[in-house]
Amino acid sequence: MLQPFSDAAAGTILVVDDDPEIRAVLADAMLGSGHAVRTAASAEQALAVLERAPLDLVVTDVHMGAMSGVELCARIKSDARWALLPVVIVTAVSDLDSRVAGLAAGADDFFAKPFDFVELNTRARALIRVKTLLDQLERAECVITTLGATIEARDVYTGGHCERLAAYAVALGRALGVPEPLGRALRLGGYLHDLGKIAVPDGVLLKPGPLTPAERQEVNRHPGVGADLVRGLRTLDDVRPLIRHHHERWDGSGYPDRLQGEAIPLGARIMAVVDVYDALRTARPYKSPLPLARTLDVLKAERDAGAWDPVVVNAFLEVLRDAGDGALGSTAYE
Repeated sequence: MLQPFSDAAAGTILVVDDDPEIRAVLADAMLGSGHAVRTAASAEQALAVLERAPLDLVVTDVHMGAMSGVELCARIKSDARWALLPVVIVTAVSDLDSRVAGLAAGADDFFAKPFDFVELNTRARALIRVKTLLDQLERAECVITTLGATIEARDVYTGGHCERLAAYAVALGRALGVPEPLGRALRLGGYLHDLGKIAVPDGVLLKPGPLTPAERQEVNRHPGVGADLVRGLRTLDDVRPLIRHHHERWDGSGYPDRLQGEAIPLGARIMAVVDVYDALRTARPYKSPLPLARTLDVLKAERDAGAWDPVVVNAFLEVLRDAGDGALGSTAYE
């Protein structure tokens, strides 16, 4: 059954319990609090409901015949489609084993019998509010990656560049052991690093011959322009340094700020290496693609000349050796 609602902190809740009386009591309490409610008499039925309709929260009993509420929680959390769906497990106050198992399965909260409906509604609204924020962030990231692909589409020579850079950067970040927030920034940075090229005219961006000094200056402005475009977007705070500094060089000869050595943010040093690698391996208006062996020779020579962080280059060479050229397809940072 469904009930319309208007409260932003309310949502669609699935109540799972094999006891029809308890299921009805919980459903009525949630409906009375402004939520839309669906019900299931078993974990198997609950999974079928999940396949049919979007949900904001699952409230499930522990003991339910063939599949327990803990097992249901584990199934939900292991599926990428529902991994962020909050699950509340209903247990007896003394059922410590179920609580421990629920935590291991990824449960977001527990609710003890007998029910305190005010507390249950408060917890439900808090979890739904967090899920709503995560959904908004996910939608924003979809817009971001689409924007990056749109900018890339101006240049037929760079098709797939954003996806490749995201994959390369994430793989290199893993190899270097970067923390999860930087890993996420590397993935988004793969799509947004050249955002500032939106301000570069096609006649300059797609010019087949050498650029004039004035045209080169226009191109060199793009990291700063891109960083300014995302200024104030808090979800991109970790990405902004990658956008601004991915053309800096280890020896200080890069742009826009001529940063040197470890003054260049690590994420930007990673992005710089994978960006030059992809540029060497692909056709551009002004050059043909280089074969892998020649590309690696150039990358090593530029490393030795002081262009790139040697630790980052060496780690990337290992990543390529282990994965094989073109085999870095995943941008999931887990």
